[in-house]
Amino acid sequence: MDPIKSPPWPVPQDELDIPLAQRKTMTTLLPNDCRWPIGDPQLPGFHFCGQRKQDGHPYCEFHVRRASQPGRTRPVTYRPRSAA
Repeated sequence: MDPIKSPPWPVPQDELDIPLAQRKTMTTLLPNDCRWPIGDPQLPGFHFCGQRKQDGHPYCEFHVRRASQPGRTRPVTYRPRSAA
């Protein structure tokens, strides 16, 4: 399979189950709340994680690990420049 046309790598779908009472909106976020967005901001039900954030990070421990996943290697493709 051509690496340029291969499908993107799957994104892990596992997410914390945040009870409705603990979900945070822009108006209810506190300084020590995890700011990981969940859902589409333009749709009802959008919220932030709201768990206690890890020191030095904007996210809780779970979301810091999720945001810090190693990058995938990408193929290097050289294309000749057109003659100018």
